[in-house]
Amino acid sequence: MSVPDPLRTVVAVAVYWTAIALGGSVLLPDPTSPLVALPVIGGGAVVAHAARTDRLVPLGYAVGTMWLAVLALTVGTGVVDVVGTPDGEIAPLADYPVPAALGTVGLFGVLLVAYAAFVRRSAERDASESE
Repeated sequence: MSVPDPLRTVVAVAVYWTAIALGGSVLLPDPTSPLVALPVIGGGAVVAHAARTDRLVPLGYAVGTMWLAVLALTVGTGVVDVVGTPDGEIAPLADYPVPAALGTVGLFGVLLVAYAAFVRRSAERDASESE
């Protein structure tokens, strides 16, 4: 049994938008912060663009890249916590407003740059296949 393409697109859009909203706002200490609009609304715009231009596969790679950046921030913060402070008692990164804001903007920037790179790579591959 195959799934119709419109249903696949709707599911992919919902999954990618949720992944962007959650990953982009992971550093925010307050989920009601106005800065949460960046990953939610910005992520919605990126997902809408990808769905409209049939670029959901490059978007999937970009979302994965953003989540790798989330993992790198998490591991990096843990290493600083263990190695950088002898007592191992630094507050979570989200407790500081400036790093949390910069991290949120940075994660969204990672998403945009990765999406643009994967779209360009896909377009170049499509152009070389049509020659």
